Amino acid sequence: MSHTYTLQLHTGSFVHQMHMFDEIKEKAERIIKKLKISDIILGWNTDEKLNQQLVSYFHEKGIRVLLWLPVLSETDQLKNITMITTVNGTQGERVNVIEHESFSFSCPGTQQNIDHVISIYEEYFSDIPFDGVFIDKIRFPSFANGYEEGFGCFCQSCQEKLTGVDLDEIKLLIHNHDHSLLAGQYDKEGIYHFDHQEVDAFYKQRANIITDYIIALTTYFSSRHLIVGADIYAPFLAYHVGQNTKKISEVVDFIKPMMYRYTEAPAGMRYEYQAYVQHFDDSKCFRDYWDDDPASDESIKKQLEFLSDLPTHVFPGIEINPIDGICSTDQSKLKQNLELFKDYSIISLCWDLMQMDETFLNIL
Repeated sequence: MSHTYTLQLHTGSFVHQMHMFDEIKEKAERIIKKLKISDIILGWNTDEKLNQQLVSYFHEKGIRVLLWLPVLSETDQLKNITMITTVNGTQGERVNVIEHESFSFSCPGTQQNIDHVISIYEEYFSDIPFDGVFIDKIRFPSFANGYEEGFGCFCQSCQEKLTGVDLDEIKLLIHNHDHSLLAGQYDKEGIYHFDHQEVDAFYKQRANIITDYIIALTTYFSSRHLIVGADIYAPFLAYHVGQNTKKISEVVDFIKPMMYRYTEAPAGMRYEYQAYVQHFDDSKCFRDYWDDDPASDESIKKQLEFLSDLPTHVFPGIEINPIDGICSTDQSKLKQNLELFKDYSIISLCWDLMQMDETFLNIL
C-alpha cells in the first residue's frame, strides 16, 4: 500500500520560538518533494507572523494545517492554571525530559481550565486560518510523573466527579501499592476491566472526567468548523491514563495513537511500561499479557486489534527521527514499523519535521 503521511512541526513552546520561517521552508521543501503529505500539525509557539506564514505556505502546497495544541500541560506558561492535586494532597510536579516541554499537568475537572484553553486559542491562534486543531496532553499524568500522580487528580472538584467510588478504600489501596490496582483484563476495544470492583469504578469515572473534558473542547472547536484530532497513548496504556479510546473516537475526526517503540521519554511504550509496573511487587498479570514487552511485534499486533473497529480515522504515530538520549529509532526499525502498520493508508511521522533525518526519506 502506498502511504500518505501526516507530519508534526514543533515551532516551540508557547513562550519559546525554535525556528524561523525560511529555515522551516527550506527543510519542508525537500520533504514535500519526496513524500505525499496530507496534513501538517504545527505548534505551539504563539508568534502570529510565523504561524500565518506557515499556514499560507502549506496551503499553497495543498496541505491541510492543524494547530498542535497541548491542553492539560504547558498551558501554565500562559495562564494561571489549576494544577492537579495528588492523592497525598500535593501539587503535581514537573517532569523535564524533552527540552521546552514541562509535562506538568493541570486538573481536567474544572471549568476554569477548559476556559483557559479556549482563551489561549482565541487570543493567539483564532485569526490564523488553521484547518483544524490537534489536541495533545489529553490525559492524566502517567506513572512517569511519579506513583502518586499516576492516579490522577484528587482536588475537591475531581473527587465530586468520582461518584459511587469509595475513595477511602481507593486511597488505602494506593498507599499500600495493592496488587488489585493492577489486576484485570482488556476487552476487545482496549478498555481495561479491573478485578476489584471499587478500582474498576474508580478508573471508569477517571475516564469519564477526561472524556467530558475532551467533549467540551471538541464541541467548541467543531463550532468553529475546525477538524479535531486527538493524541492518544498506545492502546495498552491509554485507559490507564484516563483515555477511553472508543468514547474519544466518537467525538473527534481522527486519533493518533502514539506507537512509540523506541522512545525513552513520556509516551514511549517501554518507558511508560517500566514506570508503571515497577510500583507493584506482583505485576504478573500485566507482564504476562504483554510478554513483558508492550512494544514487541506481537504486542503491537494485539493492540492494533483494539484499534480495528473504532468509529473514526486512525493515523498511528511512529518515530521517524532519532534523538540522542531519547529516541533510538534507525532505518531498520523504521522498515519494521512500516511493515507492522502497512494496512493504514495514513501514518503520522513523529515527531518533528525539523529533526527528520533525510536519509530515512528513501525508505518511506
